[in-house]
Amino acid sequence: MLNFDLMDTVAGKQLYNMGLQKGVLRGEKRGEKRGEKKALRDTILEVLNARFGIIPHKMVIQICAINQLKMLKNLLGNALRCPDIENFQEKLS
Repeated sequence: MLNFDLMDTVAGKQLYNMGLQKGVLRGEKRGEKRGEKKALRDTILEVLNARFGIIPHKMVIQICAINQLKMLKNLLGNALRCPDIENFQEKLS
């Protein structure tokens, strides 16, 4: 048996957050169509993950709770331009 916790490793944390993101996105209202809002949320999370690595759980929840199309489009632009995850969090707040 291994004598370490996978969650203590970077890979373990990344896998956990990837699963968490997918679970949060799947947990949205069953009646909601996979429309432009969902696609934007998915894209924002993918961009943040690609640029900054692990995305804080609180941030994933905040992004998934946004239902305004204009705000999601602005956040996508911010995700592409922000120099770091802290700057993006400020824009999100």
